[in-house]
Amino acid sequence: PNTSAIKCPFFEVASKNSPDINGPRLIRLLFSYVYHMKGTPPMVQKILAYSLQKPVVGVEERIDLIFDSVKRISYDPLVLQQDGWILEKAENPAGALGGAHLIGRRIMWQRNEAIVIGYTVDDTYGALWKAMWAIVDSKDDLDTFDLEASEMKLGMSKWNTRNAKKTKSTNTTAQGGSTRFASTAKFAVDGIEKGIILAVPTNKGSRGVPWPARVMHVSEMGIGSARRNSSKNQIQVVFLAPFWNGQETSKAANSTSKDPYSLGPLFELDTIEVSEFNLQKYPFNTLSMEQVRNNFSFMGLPKAVFSRYLDSHRIAVALKMFAAKHIANNLSRDDALTSAQLLDTHAMSALTPMFPPEVLNIPYSFILGKLPHPSEHASVSVFDDEDLSEETIDLKSITNGMTPPLCFGRKKYNDEGRVQTPDANTKAILLSPTKQFTPHNVTDSPRKEEDKDAIWSVNLFASELLVTLFQVSKSADSDLAVNGMVYLDQLLTSLIFQLRRLSEEYNTLREDEQIQQLKRILCQCLLVKGHGEDSLECNITLPKSYSKAIVKVEWRKACERVYKRAINKLSVAGIGNGNTSVITDSRCNGHIGHSGAFERPVRLPAAIKGAKLAGAGSDPNIHLITTVEDHYLEIAEEAIIPKAHQASYLKRLKSRIASIPADETGVPLSEDSEGEGGDDTKGSRGSYTAATVGVAAALKACDMVVGGKCVNVFCAIRPPGHHAGRELRPMKAVSNGFCLLNAAACAAFYAVTSPSQGGLGLRRVCVIDFDVHHGNGTQDILCSTYDPRFLYVSLHAGGADINGYDDEDSEDESRRLKPGSKTTEGIFPGRCGDSSPHTGVLNIPLGQRVTTVDIGTALVSQVTPRVEEFSPDLIILSAGFDAHVNDPLGMGGLSAKDFGTLTEVACKIAYRTCSGRILSVLEGGYGVPCCRPRDDLFLPLSEGEQELKVLHLGSDLPDSMVDQVPYSFRQKLDKCHAEGFLECVKEHVKSFVKCNKRGANF
Repeated sequence: PNTSAIKCPFFEVASKNSPDINGPRLIRLLFSYVYHMKGTPPMVQKILAYSLQKPVVGVEERIDLIFDSVKRISYDPLVLQQDGWILEKAENPAGALGGAHLIGRRIMWQRNEAIVIGYTVDDTYGALWKAMWAIVDSKDDLDTFDLEASEMKLGMSKWNTRNAKKTKSTNTTAQGGSTRFASTAKFAVDGIEKGIILAVPTNKGSRGVPWPARVMHVSEMGIGSARRNSSKNQIQVVFLAPFWNGQETSKAANSTSKDPYSLGPLFELDTIEVSEFNLQKYPFNTLSMEQVRNNFSFMGLPKAVFSRYLDSHRIAVALKMFAAKHIANNLSRDDALTSAQLLDTHAMSALTPMFPPEVLNIPYSFILGKLPHPSEHASVSVFDDEDLSEETIDLKSITNGMTPPLCFGRKKYNDEGRVQTPDANTKAILLSPTKQFTPHNVTDSPRKEEDKDAIWSVNLFASELLVTLFQVSKSADSDLAVNGMVYLDQLLTSLIFQLRRLSEEYNTLREDEQIQQLKRILCQCLLVKGHGEDSLECNITLPKSYSKAIVKVEWRKACERVYKRAINKLSVAGIGNGNTSVITDSRCNGHIGHSGAFERPVRLPAAIKGAKLAGAGSDPNIHLITTVEDHYLEIAEEAIIPKAHQASYLKRLKSRIASIPADETGVPLSEDSEGEGGDDTKGSRGSYTAATVGVAAALKACDMVVGGKCVNVFCAIRPPGHHAGRELRPMKAVSNGFCLLNAAACAAFYAVTSPSQGGLGLRRVCVIDFDVHHGNGTQDILCSTYDPRFLYVSLHAGGADINGYDDEDSEDESRRLKPGSKTTEGIFPGRCGDSSPHTGVLNIPLGQRVTTVDIGTALVSQVTPRVEEFSPDLIILSAGFDAHVNDPLGMGGLSAKDFGTLTEVACKIAYRTCSGRILSVLEGGYGVPCCRPRDDLFLPLSEGEQELKVLHLGSDLPDSMVDQVPYSFRQKLDKCHAEGFLECVKEHVKSFVKCNKRGANF
């Protein structure tokens, strides 16, 4: 404390003065440097000061005291807590490997036993665990060390191996075995019966990325070897086309190959500890190149790995298809558990299928070498046709080809008993037969006049299953005729006829009439779609051989094909297919919070600037709409907002805002009757109008997307809304989290409201929220109880180990903090996002920090299948960009490009389910550098301060907008000059533009 701070890097001081400084003096300088460093924990400062100032006798005693102090800093609990370490064991696993749940876990490291004492998440290294030697003979053994995820996994594996040997040597019975096995004995990955999963390899070179793997059956290991080498809490897997062993092979051979990742063996055996973090469901049944590319983009792997990544999925899908079609697996999970206990293995090793040896020994390398290289798929877009995907390797056909008579080059005997010989020009069939689709916008010659009727045939829109049902229903002796299939045929035929007639006269209409008629026919498509679903559900009884669920899916697809035909036939310049819109309104700037708040007015001009960088306003197909019509405000205020928010909440909010003087800003808006909860949600006289205009913009976006004026829309509005619920501070949140009115929820209500009440009449709407905080307000409004019209999906920071496990009726607020909180006490808005209350909600907490791999894996393995199963008519994105790596909240690790990929994935889901209908509403994201210079430029900077850069937004920043930010906050925002909120919005809009062409022009 009595030393002065060193103003330059310590090594410069030491190198310049080393001849004049002795050892103790150099140590004193070093301690002084550490003492005055920004962020040094207070307890560390006390320990350092004590080691230098305590009276001692002689230099040796001082040196001993210094060494003891340094050692104490590494394990002192108060030091660790102040440095951000979690020291309390979490009840349930979460995050990497299990996060804080591993505290107290024993491991083996450097051939010695150690115990985990802490957990944290580092910006550079990710998840870290702190461990201490378990056997301490003297103070010299009080050493601690930090372990990364791969090292932690290795330490646990070595401990399990050692413990298994120890258990066997003492003849411990099964009843006295590991308690850890009891907690995972019944754990099984969904789809394990088909043998393919995603697993996290133990190899350090894998970077902890989940990779396709085949789970080995217990019979492959042999009972004897299973007892010697396997643990009840482990399974053996074979990783498919791993990339990490190729890199190792390349280094060993000093290879200079351009693709070193493909040099290693095609299969690699590994032993994996059973946990929900190491083992996940394999998401693909067929191989969509777009889905594989999008998934890969989240992995953080070099681009050169993609070829290997694609091959791994090609093998995985082939094995999964073979198991589903040709391997009978009648073993129940209870029987598998019993078998596992007898065989001293895990139940999944019994549940996984036994693949025939000939299937496992097929020359996969040869086959993969004959398949198209990833670069050959570059020009193929998923938008050419909804069912376009790479064919699956048919392992059954290959094994059949290796048996007589096919192995002799002869086909099987025909009906006359003669041997059939293959055509010399026929290639060997390696790929499974699937339905082939030809993009209808690619034709060799103009259509002939006589083909006009053919292109409007019901057969081009309805699947073979539906057409068959329509035909059967018309027969006199069919029960289907009585039960309504004829009616569905009439509905679809009438819809196609209306579209055909409109397309013939469309070019004669004025532009405003074209827009009106386009909206009419598209809304008619969706109304017919919903009406047909109701008829199938209530009025039609199908024969037992037909699945009503499958027929309903085919009906939806037929109606969406008519929708796509309409959007392509009736699109003209600036309207329809190929168009994206950005909607904003200057009235949103009327909401002004307090100085130094995360949610600043300049976020809106920055968002507009980002959209313009993506082409909004300059590209004729990317429209920048700067005003929302008044009639949308009337619909919002009179019909929609009262559906989403309680009258008491609206009345209170309006009266509170109306009482604010015109020149006053930063007034609390969400405090309760006791004056609590208003610290973060502050505003001004224009706040209610700003929030209402934001809702109106979202309603306009619904109209534009569903009505076909454009394919997708980004709403650049503020204040945000996903924490605003039916009432003040929903789901026991400590505040409203900057939010006043919930635009996303209001848009969902507008979409499902019947046309007779001014809405669009859709049946199902999905809201996907990727803000770093859980959207408690949206869940409260749409899904407080199960409502089949809505699906709410949220990917956010949090988890039970972070937010606590108290009963949801508890009044304890210690774990419900304000937005931006990221301590071990919890993440705003609290526990409400840690679990999913019913099937209408999919909450996916991603731990203390949202990472690229975690959110990418969740999108592919959880979000995509759930949303596609729900089959929405519209997708709404609550687009928060506060999980960006430079955001001042510090709770994410995503890049701007990651947000673009995330948006693209959502667009592809929308394409497959609802012809690409998707819109986004701006929520969080606070990484906007200061946009105004200091207003006290004539005053000198304070000690330790330096002049910081200003973000220039040009004409997008209104002259009247003030942006005075405290120096400490400006420092946090300064790194956003490199990349921040503006770049996130740019990538978000660019992805919308990339995905704004839907359907085939046929």
